[in-house]
Amino acid sequence: MPRFMKNKIAKILLVLTAILLVFFISPIGRTTAKTLIILPEFIPNSPVKIIDIFTPKPVVKEVVFTSGSRDIYADLWLPKEKGRFPAAVLHLGIDVDRKDPRVQKLADAFARTGVATLVPNIPSLSGRRVLAKAKNDLIASFEFLKSQPNVRTEKLGFIGFCASGGLVFLAAEEPEIAEQVRFVVTVNPYYDLASLYENITLRRIKDNGEIYDWQPNFKTVEIYNRETIGLLEDASEREILNARLTLIGEEKLEEGDFALLTPSELKGLSKEAKFTYDLLTNKDPDKVLFYKENATTAQKNFIKELSPSTNIDKLKAKPFILMDENNIYIPYTEAELLDKALEGRDHLFVETKILPAGDLAKRLPLKDYFGEAVKIFRFVYSVLAEIS
Repeated sequence: MPRFMKNKIAKILLVLTAILLVFFISPIGRTTAKTLIILPEFIPNSPVKIIDIFTPKPVVKEVVFTSGSRDIYADLWLPKEKGRFPAAVLHLGIDVDRKDPRVQKLADAFARTGVATLVPNIPSLSGRRVLAKAKNDLIASFEFLKSQPNVRTEKLGFIGFCASGGLVFLAAEEPEIAEQVRFVVTVNPYYDLASLYENITLRRIKDNGEIYDWQPNFKTVEIYNRETIGLLEDASEREILNARLTLIGEEKLEEGDFALLTPSELKGLSKEAKFTYDLLTNKDPDKVLFYKENATTAQKNFIKELSPSTNIDKLKAKPFILMDENNIYIPYTEAELLDKALEGRDHLFVETKILPAGDLAKRLPLKDYFGEAVKIFRFVYSVLAEIS
């Protein structure tokens, strides 16, 4: 190759290197680099794994703090370098504790990109329960994270998936921490337990006037039925209804195949217990409003206390919502309702057809998979730009 050609190529490479260097030391470039590092950990079945090559392994500390009278065990993931970092409480929902590979993968990825991450074991969620205690435990987790000397208190927030996506909104709305929570990142959150009730019992969703079939996962049905039944005062009535509506196996729960109460069982049940059985087995769209309006006081209070819709106007944090159209745990319409409630406010809402941090809901053609990856890139980039 002639010398002048070598010199020309060398100059071009030098210019390209300079451009890339300037780009990646700029705020946009740094955020892009972080997004490219974390993205393969966020997208399921990604063939590319570069996180171990370009980032040092984070430091993980096992910690314990209290929430009321409960001890909360958690892992604190810290970036390897010294300093103060933006930070988030991370929880992936029902049946996912801090040692689960899915949550460890995400906590590791965030820590490697400079975000300290606290992963608590929430006792009720680990026991497949959705209770008000979970909100209090998330608040206690946030308070503990805020107290750490190596976090930036002006850059604190929550990251929640599925049921935890709704619960972190609940926690962030509470006056005791609302002013301090800067961001709430959610994937497939729920918005309102009353609308979720309709989706579960009718096994359908309504979207822009159209009605679509929706098959809930057995966990969703089991949890909703158990918590509703648990509000009855009489233990024997709870036992009878749970035997018919929760302890019946995964397939029957998903199909809504509930056994009828026997005449002797009906005779011994209170009016509230009979109503609860009818409420949870209702499949008539025309009766949904009746059951919502005539629910017991305890049931109405439960829905109000555990629905982000109740106090969404008190949320001060910036919300980021990623919705999966194929989610089987919480219908995508819940995230859409949340997006609509936040209309006019600074927030990000992104729709996708793949399950982040999980398995593909369905195998997509490569071109469609790439398009979905671009959507998630936008989501992750926006989150990191806000946090960093």
